Amino acid sequence: MPEHTVRRPGRLQRQAQALMLLAILLSMFLVGYVDARKEITLVVDGKPRTVRTLRSTVGTLLEQQGIELEWEDLVEPSVDTKLERKMTVNVRRAVPVTLVVGGTAMEVKTAQPTVGKTLEFWGVTVDNKDRVDPEVDTPVTSGQKITVVKVEEKETKTNVKVPYTVQRRQDGNLELGQTRVVQKGEEGLAERLLHQILEDGKMVHEEIVSEEILQEPVTEIVAVGTMGTISRGGTEYRYSRAIDAVATAYCPTDVGGNRTAIGLKPKRGIVAVDPRVIPLGTKVYVENYGPALAADTGGSIKGNRVDIFVDSHQEAVSWGRRRVRVYVLK
Repeated sequence: MPEHTVRRPGRLQRQAQALMLLAILLSMFLVGYVDARKEITLVVDGKPRTVRTLRSTVGTLLEQQGIELEWEDLVEPSVDTKLERKMTVNVRRAVPVTLVVGGTAMEVKTAQPTVGKTLEFWGVTVDNKDRVDPEVDTPVTSGQKITVVKVEEKETKTNVKVPYTVQRRQDGNLELGQTRVVQKGEEGLAERLLHQILEDGKMVHEEIVSEEILQEPVTEIVAVGTMGTISRGGTEYRYSRAIDAVATAYCPTDVGGNRTAIGLKPKRGIVAVDPRVIPLGTKVYVENYGPALAADTGGSIKGNRVDIFVDSHQEAVSWGRRRVRVYVLK
């Protein structure tokens, strides 16, 4: 029988087989690598781009992409969220804003989308009565000023002094211009219920809701002197008031010798008056004429007008009509 010889693979053949196996394994690895990578949409400050990664969480993806975060920055979803295929990751960088709360200003950063969210982020509580400028749904912009005016309404009770009134009474026994306190005034006391509105701790409005008098005030009574004094020809005359009037002169014959309204004969020292201004029977002193008695009236004498009687027609003509001061004597 013929003999058969079995040949063993040569060195080159073994190397080729090893290379082929390595290529198969490498291709399988590459297929698995490509298949394991996740496609993610990364949006930074509104600018989107597509990235592929083997990282497992949002935080490690951002590290891979060289994105450093400040604690105020906003990442959605959060950094510890597991990545999934076709996921969108949003990064909003914080911008500087000025918060003015209760009158106190502070410079902060925020990545929150609206004024309201920014206030929540910084722990600012806004009550229904508080005022926010701009409004809470306003988008946040860099350099923006956000003002919160804290408004407080409250009711409070307080005791207040009630001022007394002053009553002035004419007193003919006192010299003109002098005064005398007849009854001293005293302040009263009242309890008030107040409704107050405060803005940033400062009062901006206050109104009285109710008031209860606890102690009535005492009216002050002051006597006012009406007795004046003039000196004419060495004689002093006391008067209660002075009137600026227009005086017309007549002699008794000009009126036919008729008696006056109170039955006296007209002569020097008799004057006609308006009784509503100077009552009949009142003693007066007419400047540049002398003492007289208001004893007559006249149809043309209205208001601050007087007629004086003189001794002659010539004297009446000489006097004519002039302005004088009439003192009402006591």
